[in-house]
Amino acid sequence: AKKVKEDGCPSPVSTQRSRKVIATIVPYHRYQLKIHSFDQVMFRLLILLPTLVSVSGMALKPPKPQPTTTLSRRNALFTGAATIAATTGISTINPQPSGAIDLNFSKEEALKGPLERIELLNKIIGKRSDQEIEAAIAALEQLDPSNGKAAVSAKLDGTWELIYSVNAEAFSPLLGLPKPIRPASLQLVGEDAAPVVGPGRIAQVLNFPILPLSLILSSGTAPVESDSSVLEIFPPFRLEAKFGGFKTQIVESGSDADFRALNARTEEAQAAGRNMYKQRYLETTGKKGDLRISEVIAGDPVLVGEVFIHMRI
Repeated sequence: AKKVKEDGCPSPVSTQRSRKVIATIVPYHRYQLKIHSFDQVMFRLLILLPTLVSVSGMALKPPKPQPTTTLSRRNALFTGAATIAATTGISTINPQPSGAIDLNFSKEEALKGPLERIELLNKIIGKRSDQEIEAAIAALEQLDPSNGKAAVSAKLDGTWELIYSVNAEAFSPLLGLPKPIRPASLQLVGEDAAPVVGPGRIAQVLNFPILPLSLILSSGTAPVESDSSVLEIFPPFRLEAKFGGFKTQIVESGSDADFRALNARTEEAQAAGRNMYKQRYLETTGKKGDLRISEVIAGDPVLVGEVFIHMRI
């Protein structure tokens, strides 16, 4: 048993023993990781959890050797986390295949607006097939309040929660976790993204319950000049992790090809153009409950064709 002081804190003896055990588990001299505190060691172990998930067979197969990217040794240790948590562009952290992520909206919200909107949300609640959901999306899309200009609309700014996706690949085990430990998937755009990842960037965030842990993937973004409904996604791509008040950068990649290599993409996928993210439908009240429907229409072949439904929170 640990020796504990009267105030309930571990004694210096037990703390020293714990640090010896931790040093055995994480040989920092090998990876050039300097251990400053117990909290930081636990943080790094948490970041390695996605790698363990990958090893267990829940993620993609380990990538074949690829051209090197500009990663420090410290960051290279954590590329397993990138393989799980990140895919190219802003649709980085993909939802469970064919289904609602978490229905965090009320039944009253599902009854607001035109009939086409009501039918779409009711189909999501009822967990109908992808084909039925896509048909409902196509019907609602005809009523787009942004008139095909969502990519340049100020109402695109905000924090959006992923509530459904169509045709998503099953390579995101983190969002396949049981509900009590499943992270929420948020997308930060414009003014909401700037304080977190800097201006001119968009962020995909996984917020974990129970633990104060977040994974944040960001990229550059800008509207396509020839189409006011499409956002272009471009590097640098950055994956960061935040645990409590401690934040660290895990990966930074300066090209689509290098970042896709980290995600076990084929040479064909690495050579593909930048991701284009069409905003098919955007509600423009600027209030909680607005819907946004988007689709990857070009770029990484793994992502092209994926459709996402977000709700403003």
